[in-house]
Amino acid sequence: MADIGLSAFSVFFMQSPSFLDFQRTMGRSKGRHNAASLFGVVEVPSDNHIRSVLDAVPAQSLYGMFDTVVDKLVATGTLDEFRSIGNDLLVTLDGTEYYRSERVHCPHCHVTHHANSRTSYKHMLITPAIVKAGRKDVVVLAPEFIRNADGQAKAENELTAAKRWLGRKGDALSLLSVTIMGDDLYANQPFLQLVCEQEMNFLCVCKPQSHKYLEECIHSHRQCGEVETLTTTEWTGKEHRSTTYEWIEDVPLRATEDAMTVGWVSVRVSGEDGRKIYRNSFITNHPLTKETVAGIVAAGRARWKVENEDINTLKTKGYNLEHNFGHGSENLSETLATLNILAFLLHTILDLSDRRYQLLRNTRGRRTRFFQELGTVACYWYHAGWQSLMYFMVTQLELPDPGS
Repeated sequence: MADIGLSAFSVFFMQSPSFLDFQRTMGRSKGRHNAASLFGVVEVPSDNHIRSVLDAVPAQSLYGMFDTVVDKLVATGTLDEFRSIGNDLLVTLDGTEYYRSERVHCPHCHVTHHANSRTSYKHMLITPAIVKAGRKDVVVLAPEFIRNADGQAKAENELTAAKRWLGRKGDALSLLSVTIMGDDLYANQPFLQLVCEQEMNFLCVCKPQSHKYLEECIHSHRQCGEVETLTTTEWTGKEHRSTTYEWIEDVPLRATEDAMTVGWVSVRVSGEDGRKIYRNSFITNHPLTKETVAGIVAAGRARWKVENEDINTLKTKGYNLEHNFGHGSENLSETLATLNILAFLLHTILDLSDRRYQLLRNTRGRRTRFFQELGTVACYWYHAGWQSLMYFMVTQLELPDPGS
């Protein structure tokens, strides 16, 4: 089982579909291979064997690896570098589709019956990630799969899966001091009440069209002069841009007697010619003052990182999350997706902590180029370990060795 799990993981980590084929060839010709020295694989299994065995392995059995990495980041103080408003970690949630087919499916697929009598099947997941405004890197957490129990009954939606994720991870995350972030979908009272019950904070996009009662309340307070405002100006290098904040605390989220009260803040960025550059609004339970409002909005705007730096990277920067590596009839699709996301997490950790890896990533430009070269080096030369491989690449490129 270790050989099978590590072999599958090695393909995602190296971002090379042919990595295992080369290791089998290397093992036969040289009696040793990098699958063993880099990943601890004793015997390299066949691709079909990997898929057939992993189909019976639930993705949740891999979640402990994500927890171990987070614990290491906490122990080394690295995670503190991601702290933001209220000294919290910003954990943002977003759902995405990662598999679609009209032919291959399993019991967990979401089923869509189209008007033209076609039927399509898809898989979706939520990718939680720790983000911070001003940082390009994100720390991904274990995914939560948005599932369909039997392929025919009413499927879960993103919010239902997010509530289950809160139940699973809430106790551990609350110890880290966390603010949960999400798009307008998550500005939902039952969900936010669960967040508060777990002793966590929230900061969510809140669109006027989907929260009409809240918008009416804000309009009423604005007419009474009870909405506070702040305008700042900054030079971008090309023009002066003005940013106007409006905020008010303790407004009801919905038109019910049991409505929770929230803080509301909007932001509007304009150019010198008056054109609108950016506009958005958020709800939060963080205190809103002239001293905090800009930081809270900056944190709210960092939510897009889960799409650009997390989901977009997984789909377009070499991880090919939407590629069908194997679907299976039970768990394979979810388990392989989890291994793929785990590889992304460990690449991030290397980028935060491994000086040779940092140097090579910065020197070789595009992520895909670096991994192409990494795969080539690992396929044609044997290396005694990870640092041996990194040192080989550094010296062959005649770069100054920064050490391990």
